[in-house]
Amino acid sequence: MTRLRILAIALLLIIIQTNFITHASVRPSQPTHYFYCPTAYVNPPFHFVGSLHEISYSLPPALQFHMSLLDNVGRINFGARYGFKDNLSVGAGMAWSFVDYTWDGGHGIRRWYNPRLGLFLSYGFTRTENFEANITPHAQIGDNFSIGADFALMGTPSVYWSIIFEAGFSFDITEGEPYINFDGGFRIHPPKIPFLNFDFGIDLVETSLSHYSPGVAAFFDVVFTMITN
Repeated sequence: MTRLRILAIALLLIIIQTNFITHASVRPSQPTHYFYCPTAYVNPPFHFVGSLHEISYSLPPALQFHMSLLDNVGRINFGARYGFKDNLSVGAGMAWSFVDYTWDGGHGIRRWYNPRLGLFLSYGFTRTENFEANITPHAQIGDNFSIGADFALMGTPSVYWSIIFEAGFSFDITEGEPYINFDGGFRIHPPKIPFLNFDFGIDLVETSLSHYSPGVAAFFDVVFTMITN
C-alpha cells in the first residue's frame, strides 16, 4: 500500500468520524507529538488521540500508551511512556515500522532492520502559552545499536495555527554512521472544531552525513483528540 493510499484512507475515515461526532458533545484534548518528536508532557488520564503518527490513550497516574502507524513518534512505533513532570517523560517500545513504505529514511528506524527496543527521554526546557521547545535523547537496541537526540519547537502566534520545526541526529554505532534530519511546517487548529488539528510540512528525510543526499517528502497528519471519561 502506497503512502498516498494510506493518507487518503485515513483522511476519509477521519472525515466520516468528524461528521458523526459533530452532533455530539466532544471535549477536546491535545496532541502529545509535534511531527516526529514527542512532547515532554503526557495527557491526563482517559485522554485519547488518533492520527497517522499518534494513536494514544492515557491512564492514571501519568501512563500513556502509544502506537504510530506511519513512521514514528519518539523513534518508536509501539510502546508507552510515563510523565514524571509537565516537562519530563520517558518512553520505551518497539522501534520499527508497521508500513513497508517505499521512501528512504524512517528517522532512525531503517525499514530493512529487524525490530529493536527503542528508548527515549523527552525534556521540555520551555513552555509558555505561545511557545514550547524540547529535546529528546534516544537509543535503539537490537541488531543495530544507535543513539542520538531530536530537537523540537512549536510557536503559536495565533489561535488558528502554529509553526513547528524539528532537527534530529542519530549515530548508528554498529555501522559507525551518523545521520541527520530536518522537518518543519504548520499545525492548523480551527477554534470551531477544537478536537481536530491539521499538520502540513516538508520533511528532509534522515540520511547519512557521509553520503548526504536527503530526500524531500511532504508531511501530512490529521489529529483527532477527545476526553473519554
